[in-house]
Amino acid sequence: MSYSVIWSPTARITYYHVLEYLNEKWTVKEIEAFISRTEKVINYICENPLLYPYSKESDTHKCVVVFWDNRQDPANLLYL
Repeated sequence: MSYSVIWSPTARITYYHVLEYLNEKWTVKEIEAFISRTEKVINYICENPLLYPYSKESDTHKCVVVFWDNRQDPANLLYL
């Protein structure tokens, strides 16, 4: 049984920021590789939700995936 992934607003924004950066600085090949890798990770999470901690509050298993441009100040990561 496969489950769905619920993206937080921050996850969507940071994902699209990475796509924008790749579009400006790299080629379609890198964009497609990033999208493909992201889809593989999301599919893995959907197929294996029991690997992640269960939250009674939301009745879900939670997994945090961060899209982070490592050229940024790491201190900003704390605010995501």
